[in-house]
Parts: sequence; structure tokens; C-alpha cells
Amino acid sequence: AQAKHRFEAPPCQAATEAAGRQLHNNSQKNKQTKSPEQTNKNNKQASTMIYIFNGAKTICALPGKLCSAIGDLCGQISCAPIKECCDAASKGCMQFTDKPLSSFVIIAWIMSGLELYYAYSALSGGWTETCHMGSAGGAPVGSSSYLYLVMGFAVVNALFAPYFQHQVWRQIMAAQMHSGLPLHEGSKIEKNAVVDAFKHVFMYDFGVLFYFFCLMASFCWCYFGGSWMQAAGCDRSGDAGWAYYMGLLFFWVAAIYACCWYCCSCCASSVQLSTPP
Repeated sequence: AQAKHRFEAPPCQAATEAAGRQLHNNSQKNKQTKSPEQTNKNNKQASTMIYIFNGAKTICALPGKLCSAIGDLCGQISCAPIKECCDAASKGCMQFTDKPLSSFVIIAWIMSGLELYYAYSALSGGWTETCHMGSAGGAPVGSSSYLYLVMGFAVVNALFAPYFQHQVWRQIMAAQMHSGLPLHEGSKIEKNAVVDAFKHVFMYDFGVLFYFFCLMASFCWCYFGGSWMQAAGCDRSGDAGWAYYMGLLFFWVAAIYACCWYCCSCCASSVQLSTPP
């Protein structure tokens, strides 16, 4: 009896252990109950973002499909030169849309083109003759020089987008070659490889670092440009106003796009090659 009493746990310890087991069981039960709902919610959010980016990719691929259809039509009427030209254009479009960030490149080209157009229209439309940003608005340069710099930043934005896409794609190809996986038509590159390549280029590429300072300078230049126009009493509702609006808008588009890709892996999807790399 004494030996039995010696090995039995004290009442307080036994009660504590029982309460701990009960708490653990309740925690596991709650976790199992909430887990499917939370998982479904996360899956819905991921699916929504993937559909948005895949929809943009499908839109960007429309010119390539159109060229392919024209090439098939020319082949039926025995027009070989036009068919070869259309097939080459279709292949180029397909290879472009296969790569990640193709939607960002299209957006950057459209917005930069509009910014260039508005700035050039303001220069050629006589806006600089009525707006004296340097003398009346406190700007360090005149109205013409301000618009020329806006155009310069727009060109940098348009050039950086395909450069960034190329660097990410090159990193993906290097990783695939290192893994020893052959790439051919129909090959599938997993989403994790795409996201890892994006993060690597975003963090370690010197071109991206240089562009970061250029983008910040562009935003500040356009932001202060609006203040200088207002101080000088210039018309901001015309082409010059739209030029600096586009500069401000592009900064936020690029920032949101980068944050979505870097912080939310659901924005990326696996890549399936429609043509050999």
C-alpha cells in the first residue's frame, strides 16, 4: 500500500494534467473546426488574384492569336510570304505572353506612351508660353525643361518594364537549367519557381536598384510639378496636367504591382510554354 501510494501522482498534479489535456483537446477540436473555413477563404482569395492576372495575360495574347489565325487563312489561299510573316509574329507574341510580368510591360508601355503624348502636346501647343513655372512658381527650371524631364522619366519607365521581365525570365531559365529539367513546348514551370525568380531579381539586381531611385525621382518631380503649376497660376486641366497625373499614377501602379507579386504569391501562377524557349 505504501509503495502504491508512493507512485501515485498528487491530486493537484493530476488535476492540472487533466485540465491541460482537456485544453489541448479543445484547442485541437477548434483548430479542426475553423481550418476548412479559413482554408476555403484563402483559396478563394488566391483564385481571385490568379484569375485577374491570367485574364490580363489572355488579353495580351490576343494579338498573337489573331496573327496565328491570319497565318492559317493565308496558308489556305497559298500565300506563303504573308503566312510566314504572320506565323513569326504569332510566335513572338506567344513567347512574350508566356513570360511572367507581360501585363506589367503592356501597362507600362501604355501609360508611358500617354505621358509622352501629353507632355509633347503641351510643349507643341504653346502651354510653355503662358506658364512660367520658374519665375512665378518657384520651380528650379522653366516650363519647357520640366516637361522634357517628364518625358525622360516616361522613357525610363517604358524601357525598364521589358528589362525587368527579361531579368526575371533569365533567372527562371537559369534555375530550370540548374535543376536539369528539360524545357520544350508544353513544359510547365511551377509557381514557386516564378515567385522565387521575381524576388531574387527584385532584391539583388542593380538595374532594379537604379530604377527604384529613378521612380522615386519621377514621383517627386511630378508631385512638385503640380505645386509649381498651381503657384504660377498655370492651367493644370490641359495636356501638361495630364502629363504629371500620369507620372504620379504610374508610380502607384508600379508600387502596387510589385507589392502584390512580392507579398502575395497568389498573384503569380505556373507558366506553361506554348512555344519552345
